[in-house]
Amino acid sequence: MKLTERFIDETEFQGQIIKLNLAFDNVLRISELLSDETFDEIEKLEILFEMLVKNAYELELSIFEISRFIGFLFDEILFPKKPENGGKSYFDFEQDAAFIYASFLQDYKIDLFEMQGKLHWQKFLALLDSLSDDTKFKEVVAIRAQKIPAPTKYNQEERNRIIELKRIYKLKNEKPSLEEADATLTAIGTALKKSYKKGR
Repeated sequence: MKLTERFIDETEFQGQIIKLNLAFDNVLRISELLSDETFDEIEKLEILFEMLVKNAYELELSIFEISRFIGFLFDEILFPKKPENGGKSYFDFEQDAAFIYASFLQDYKIDLFEMQGKLHWQKFLALLDSLSDDTKFKEVVAIRAQKIPAPTKYNQEERNRIIELKRIYKLKNEKPSLEEADATLTAIGTALKKSYKKGR
């Protein structure tokens, strides 16, 4: 993030200008789409493209070009920063939605429902990363990341407290995280390439 540059709202691909819709709520819908089993891989790519590209219907791109563009968008613009700790994430945008909402309201006086369609994804991430430690979201993330201390004859009560908090705030992982969604798109692209080669 550079204060001397504007957030990315359009980019050039295959000689065509692509106008992007990177409002935070729009980007968060990606994992919902990729976990929806009513659509196949090709349909998901097409829907993703229509979700994230304002001028999708004006562009002339093949499904393979769309796949390449979505991969570029994920790797270079949406999720260039990979999670630490070997790729493990300690929060889930859907499960922790209430905590994130309350924490933004507490720290920044920002009502995220009122900012739908307005707050850019990159701004949202910068604000999320910078939430203060006394917000509920940061408290819950810290609990999940905390290691349970080795037992001694003095710390049984503290261990029980930590174990119970971890149980309460355990991630359910019912839907793919946005990082997992990135991996899913890579797999879709690979499958498309194999399918194309067989058809030749």
